[in-house]
Amino acid sequence: MKSAVVHAGPKVVIEDVPIPKPGPKQVLVKVVYSGSNPKDWKVPEWGVFGEPKNEGNDIAGVVESVGDEVMEFRKGDRVAAFLNSPGGGYAEYAVAEALTTFFLPAKTSFKG
Repeated sequence: MKSAVVHAGPKVVIEDVPIPKPGPKQVLVKVVYSGSNPKDWKVPEWGVFGEPKNEGNDIAGVVESVGDEVMEFRKGDRVAAFLNSPGGGYAEYAVAEALTTFFLPAKTSFKG
């Protein structure tokens, strides 16, 4: 998959990386939208976490797969999530904790 890695500058580099696998309490989401907040370019600029990384913590998309302990979501569900796991939302797929994932209303405007 493609992943956008944010460097100081800010500078963005598109990288090919493996599609992540969800852990037991996580969902894998095919990202349709990823939010961008000031911290997403400030943190790399300030060098807070050292190495450049995929940023973006707010996503919306479609569930691709779920971890073994996830019961409330299924493949194909339209969801949004707040990411707090390694890897961000600036990618084709993102892993979110089921605890921070929620259903989107059927009338949500994106197609997925």
